Amino acid sequence: MSNEYDHYKETEHLIKLLKDVKLDDYGLALQSAMNQGSTGTEIFMALRWNLEKVLDDGACSELITKKAKRLWKELDRALQ
Repeated sequence: MSNEYDHYKETEHLIKLLKDVKLDDYGLALQSAMNQGSTGTEIFMALRWNLEKVLDDGACSELITKKAKRLWKELDRALQ
């Protein structure tokens, strides 16, 4: 069993959490980034850009903020 970080799985989980707290617009933006990107790099960059909006909002729960920060960090690492 691999302990490798699964960016897409974590994004899907974050989308669900956002939907659960009625922050659907952020979730839709993340889903759109995954659906409309044509390369992994393009998708990761779009996800990072949209995650910044989630983090800048300040209205998210501690769990969502923590998951968004971790995902952003892992996306940043993958893009280096």
